[in-house]
Amino acid sequence: MKAKRKGGNLSLTEMNKESKTKMRDLNRGVDPQLWHAIAGGMVQMPEVNSKIFYFPQGHAEHACELVNFSAHSIIPHKIPSLIPCRVESIKYMADPETDEVFAKLRLVPLHISQVRFDDDDGVGGIGVSETKDKHQCFAKTLTQSDSNNGGGFSCPRYCAETLFPSLDYSGNPPSQDIYPKDVHGETWPFKHVYRGTPKRHLLTTGWSPFVSDKKIVSGDSIVFVRTENGDLHVGLRRAKRKRDVRPDPSSEMKPGSGIGIRPDLPY
Repeated sequence: MKAKRKGGNLSLTEMNKESKTKMRDLNRGVDPQLWHAIAGGMVQMPEVNSKIFYFPQGHAEHACELVNFSAHSIIPHKIPSLIPCRVESIKYMADPETDEVFAKLRLVPLHISQVRFDDDDGVGGIGVSETKDKHQCFAKTLTQSDSNNGGGFSCPRYCAETLFPSLDYSGNPPSQDIYPKDVHGETWPFKHVYRGTPKRHLLTTGWSPFVSDKKIVSGDSIVFVRTENGDLHVGLRRAKRKRDVRPDPSSEMKPGSGIGIRPDLPY
């Protein structure tokens, strides 16, 4: 089956992918506990209404091309190196293309007189959110064999026996279908089998389409999460990719620029 489109034909596979992309709402939030389970224990978030320091230059360097803060303009000199803020809201999200989790924080600037360094509400590293993780999770860094499009996933025994539904070992070979959901709420059916010499847990049917759709490579990590109500989820932590980011000597901070700084306001 093919559908016509401007500039060529659209295959059924491409139509399905486009349909999936549309289903992934760009503004869809992720359950905070699920978000933290996928992000990992090294990631900490401040609490709503806590006070933090916002670093404009650090944000600019991570969010876009490197910004030359020493460019010949009076505007950069009006932007302080750090701005005390109150966290007004946090939205936990996931990238619709890569499944990488991220968060959007709405910050309200504070005057320096409103901040005390001995406060217990965030400034100085105190008051960091300690979301109680009531989910069971397991992460595995994927090998070349795992990420090979056309192969299967070798699942560690702990993950299979702790997070997956109970397997009936009377079958020959023992097998079952599992249906984890990704961070966008999309279900991915996998065939879970226990076979081989020595015996091991494998995800076979359904794994290759998952690897292909998610563009998984060796070094990425897969995270299986079992929630309190028994739902099974699957998430990804991407291996670091090389980025060729070079400073633009002509770049400078401008009013209304993308990093959300108002140089005309006194901080």
